[in-house]
Amino acid sequence: MTSSAIDLSPFTDDVYAIAAHYGVPGRNVLPAPTQGQVNLTVYLGTELVLRIPRKAKAAEQLSKEAEVIPLVQDAGVPTSGLVSYDATLQVGSVPYIVLERLHGAPLAKQGYDPADSRRAHESLSEILVALHRVRFSRVGSTATIPAPFTFSPPELVQRLREAGEVGKAQCGWLLKRFDLLKPEGPSQADPVLLHRDVIPSNLIVGREGRVTALLDWGCAEWGSPARDLVGLPLRALPDLLSGYRSALHVATSGHNDDNDLSLERDALWYHLYLALARLLKDPSTSEDRNWAAPRQATLLDILAFISSGRPDSWPDLLRRQPLC
Repeated sequence: MTSSAIDLSPFTDDVYAIAAHYGVPGRNVLPAPTQGQVNLTVYLGTELVLRIPRKAKAAEQLSKEAEVIPLVQDAGVPTSGLVSYDATLQVGSVPYIVLERLHGAPLAKQGYDPADSRRAHESLSEILVALHRVRFSRVGSTATIPAPFTFSPPELVQRLREAGEVGKAQCGWLLKRFDLLKPEGPSQADPVLLHRDVIPSNLIVGREGRVTALLDWGCAEWGSPARDLVGLPLRALPDLLSGYRSALHVATSGHNDDNDLSLERDALWYHLYLALARLLKDPSTSEDRNWAAPRQATLLDILAFISSGRPDSWPDLLRRQPLC
């Protein structure tokens, strides 16, 4: 769908009223070519981006973004700057947020191939390390950023069984996989600030193939760092972890002991959990924005990765304690 074909209703009057408020003539108002289900996104000239929530829950996410963006910018995370967040309804009939418009292409529009995107993965790792320096212990409770989510594999597997997605035999098998990876689950002690939606459409890439900005903070919450390492296909994880460790200045010994593989264990644990959780969602055809939108996409991605026979040492954990 082209920008000109995107319908602004029921927010047409609001969009043009907000544009006028910022001195942008109607002829320079253009819907973004790719639209999400949560917000309507509109370009106001060449320098501003307007986002209007489609539903009440989305309005809460805009409020969160207004609080999170200054935090992450102070930490050195490149992102679109906050121009204004307005929930007063004085300009239009809906709350809205106006952001600086960044000029670059999302990774999703670059023909993204995890096997040929090392620069993107390594530069993203550096950004995530900067983000994860923002810790709950330093910031404290905020009005909009949620506490860490409680993950429960037994509850998830039981829900899958009740929905008819797995049987009794598969329930026991799946719980054993979680135990092999991390019996207690990834640690959420001293949680860090998470973006929690690190997908290719939220990554702006420069000409050299490096990620230059991380966008859309509506899903941000506190939690374990590895939770931010699972938004890309699993094939990206070895590069992502290598860059993450380098940015942290963590030297590995080259042995496959638990300490060396802690990030791998955590990331695989989340990949498996989220792949299973998606089986409970409604069918989706939104893969233009998110490669993992189809319910089975992440589960099949895990299968493709562990059957690929990668020659490097990273998947030793999977070979030693196989997922299948």
